[in-house]
Amino acid sequence: MRDIQTTLIGNATGDPTEHKHDNGTVTAKVRIAVTGRYYNASVQDFADRKTEFITVFARRQLARNLLTSVRKGQPLIVTGRLSTSEWTGTDDIPRHSLNIQAEAIGHDLTYGTTIYTRPLRVEDVPEHDPQTGEVMENGETGDSEDDPLSTEASNDDTLAPAF
Repeated sequence: MRDIQTTLIGNATGDPTEHKHDNGTVTAKVRIAVTGRYYNASVQDFADRKTEFITVFARRQLARNLLTSVRKGQPLIVTGRLSTSEWTGTDDIPRHSLNIQAEAIGHDLTYGTTIYTRPLRVEDVPEHDPQTGEVMENGETGDSEDDPLSTEASNDDTLAPAF
C-alpha cells in the first residue's frame, strides 16, 4: 500500500508544541491554516475557499528545528505523509482532523526572508567554564590564581553561574 505524499502551503496558527517521550525522543506539532483562492468568473474577481486546518507532526531533529524556528503566523511549506484521525468528542459528536507526518518543513520565502543556521553537533560545542561561561582553550581548567571565581568565590552560593 502506498502513502499519500503531499505538499501544503499555509500559515502556522500557533507556536509549535513539544512532546517528550519516555524513550528520550522528541516530537513536535504545529497546526497550519490553508486557504485556497480561485477566480470567480461571475464577479470577475478572486475569492477565498474554506480555510482548512491541518496538524503537522515532526520527529527527531526536524522536531527540534521546528521548535526553534517557527512561530505563530509564519508562512510555511510542509511536505509529508497525509492521514486523517477520527474520534468522538466529550460531547459525543464525531470529529476528524487532517494530519501530516512531516518529512520537511520550511518558511515560504514568497512572503519574507530567513537565515539558515545549521545546529551545532555535540562534539562542536566548545569546552566552557561553568562558572563564567568563558570558552576555555584545550587543557585549561579555569582554576588560576588570578581568577576571582576560582577558590573562595566559587564556594560562594550567592554567585549565579553565567550560562
